[in-house]
Amino acid sequence: MKRLSWFVFFSLIAVSCLDQPDCYQLNNNVAGFGFKIIGGSSDYKEIRSVVSEGAGKVTWDTVGTSDLGVYLDPYSNELSFTVQGYFGPTGIPETKKVTISYQSLVQFVSKECGERHVFSDMKVVSTDFDSIRLLNAVPTRPAGVNFDIYRCPETYFINVDLINDQDVTKIDFISGGYIVPDKSISGVILPVNLNADSSMYVFHYRDNGSNVLTVKYRRTPKTIDSRCGSQVFVDNLTYDKTATDFKTVTMKLDSIYDLPNKVNFEVTR
Repeated sequence: MKRLSWFVFFSLIAVSCLDQPDCYQLNNNVAGFGFKIIGGSSDYKEIRSVVSEGAGKVTWDTVGTSDLGVYLDPYSNELSFTVQGYFGPTGIPETKKVTISYQSLVQFVSKECGERHVFSDMKVVSTDFDSIRLLNAVPTRPAGVNFDIYRCPETYFINVDLINDQDVTKIDFISGGYIVPDKSISGVILPVNLNADSSMYVFHYRDNGSNVLTVKYRRTPKTIDSRCGSQVFVDNLTYDKTATDFKTVTMKLDSIYDLPNKVNFEVTR
């Protein structure tokens, strides 16, 4: 399995002389969190910032990652942190909170290294995420994933690849709503109307031209996990030739997957 990049909060608390290089390797004070999609793979949603609470409060700003490490406070038995990211379908950043508990025991290491804090018995206290699962209650050296954080899959977005970048100024959804790209785009993810068996999109270009894409599909209610409840899944995707005027439309994938690299349609103007 490909090893994912780790981003770790460094606590402001100094712990004995274990900050020396050789002694530091003895620490097991990082709780690891992985982000996943229920019924799928590692999440790709962008994380904008993370704030850990308590005596070692740290604010961290970065871009998306699938793994996160947070330092445990040896003088506490609880860790809380908030994560701001694009977890939902609205495109608006959301804030979620995670709280875990743990035990910290003091252990004498050596005259050179002094004492260290041994962490164990980690448990989930609460979370705003759709689900969280404990994998390993004891932090490891080197740091690994102790908890998997899950979100429910998004089942109503299609991925349209525009062959050759296009200077699109606006895309109207006939069922309601629109998006305004801020630059030329090579592809776009569009919502389908789950209250109908088809959706129409009008692409407007800077040269005042336009194209219409109309897609048709089957809607099926399913419960893939009790944590997500009943969701409407879309498959049997195709396009309506009588209500589409792109020069070419190529069907690539007739089902929706909650992954940005799964293209459903390729179109040329």
